[in-house]
Amino acid sequence: MQKYPFTRMRRTLIKAGMPVLATLGLAPSLLYAGNYHSQRAELVRQLVEETGLSKQHIEPIIAQAVFEPSIIKRIKTPYESRTYAEYRPLFVHPRLAKKGKAYLQKHAAIFEASEKKYGVQKEIIAAVLGMETRYGVNRGKDAVVSSLYTLATGYPRRAKFFRRELGELLLLCQEEGLNPLQFKGSYAGAFGTTQFIPSSYRAYAVDADGDGKRNVWTSPADIINSVANYFHQHGWNGSQPLAYWLVDKDVSKALKKQAQQGFKHWQYLGDIRAKLPALDARWHDDAKVTLIEMTTKQGKQIALVDYNFYVITRWNRSYNYAMAVTELAALMGCKACQTHD
Repeated sequence: MQKYPFTRMRRTLIKAGMPVLATLGLAPSLLYAGNYHSQRAELVRQLVEETGLSKQHIEPIIAQAVFEPSIIKRIKTPYESRTYAEYRPLFVHPRLAKKGKAYLQKHAAIFEASEKKYGVQKEIIAAVLGMETRYGVNRGKDAVVSSLYTLATGYPRRAKFFRRELGELLLLCQEEGLNPLQFKGSYAGAFGTTQFIPSSYRAYAVDADGDGKRNVWTSPADIINSVANYFHQHGWNGSQPLAYWLVDKDVSKALKKQAQQGFKHWQYLGDIRAKLPALDARWHDDAKVTLIEMTTKQGKQIALVDYNFYVITRWNRSYNYAMAVTELAALMGCKACQTHD
């Protein structure tokens, strides 16, 4: 790895120490990466090794990547870090549900065929697409190459992950005949109406309309079926419900303690049914379930969740996201998604 040039500015910063960096609002790693791009050559070397693509192919692309400090700030303060009381109103409301219903009606035949093939409720797919991009209206304006470059070189905690995603982007562009420098998307490197990250695109995007391309930007058939395929491949069970809010008076101390473990403690519903309030017929004893705790407008609240709820978090690793998808889908008419009586 190349060393940073020992400039007068760097000498001053080192002599002054962290107070100067704090005044500038930059961590040392961001300051150096942003000003000098010292890791660019090393990144190219790693990408060549990991993808099998040539240096001549990769280097001109990485040369045009721009380090964007704002990307680091945004990934450290995602919407999902808020309480559910703050997060829910962003997505679970009649306006977005109305858009979702219109999208479902417009592409009814595609949704019907997709649900039959993959077993994923159409409202779940519509909720995901509504939350991600408002059905293609807001696909993101960040240059994906620059976003992934920034995170691969300036975000040590997940640098390896984002470097691999950058490699996946280069590979998918070679496979699909696309130009990576033309990709626009989110600060985390997601793109298209689906907001797939590159590795998810390569693994789960499908050519449902049969035109020889996996078009997750403008092909409704490819978009809808690609999301359905993702959930199907991660174990979605269309015959199971998703979540059910428990009333505080029905929650014992033992259940509250179990809820602290969340996804670390799965069991069959039949094993804990006696400890729960009466549930409707959707909930079967052989369902794989757990309990989670979230902060709602009512304060700390416990929810019983099926494994399907966990599958949603494979898309976005957040209780907030999964619950919002569930409740938005319920507003669109998904009976399996109802979270209360």
